[in-house]
Amino acid sequence: MELHIVGRHIEITDRFRNHVDSKIVKITQFDTKAQDLHITVNRHHAGKGLIGSDRVELTLVCPGHTYRAESDGEDKYGAFDLAFGHLIDQMRKNKDKQKVHRGGNHRPLSVHEASAHAFSEVDIEPASAEAIERVATGPTRTLGPVDRAS
Repeated sequence: MELHIVGRHIEITDRFRNHVDSKIVKITQFDTKAQDLHITVNRHHAGKGLIGSDRVELTLVCPGHTYRAESDGEDKYGAFDLAFGHLIDQMRKNKDKQKVHRGGNHRPLSVHEASAHAFSEVDIEPASAEAIERVATGPTRTLGPVDRAS
């Protein structure tokens, strides 16, 4: 996974990079195919010499999904932790949607598994995939309509 950290109006220190590295290990628990994580840290000045707040924006790109979270905080560490928590919640929710909740940790039956039992009851052997392909593409001759009048 590639990590991109951008600071706008703020310096990104090695301490902050280490803090991010220690946290992003958790991403692989929910999606092992994560590709890019973009982190943007902004310093908002309140004006007239007052201390501003920091804003952290996270964008995680995974195959099929893009997760985005942002948060404001007094410092960049607190803002990052809040935004990262929101990002992990989104990933947890998505992973939970993909689970099969019926009957425990079972997976749905494939068509082959479901039909194999039914074919064995009526003593019919299903056609092989090669035979079906030959019939579908046309090189195998099929019988025409049968004349039952004679």
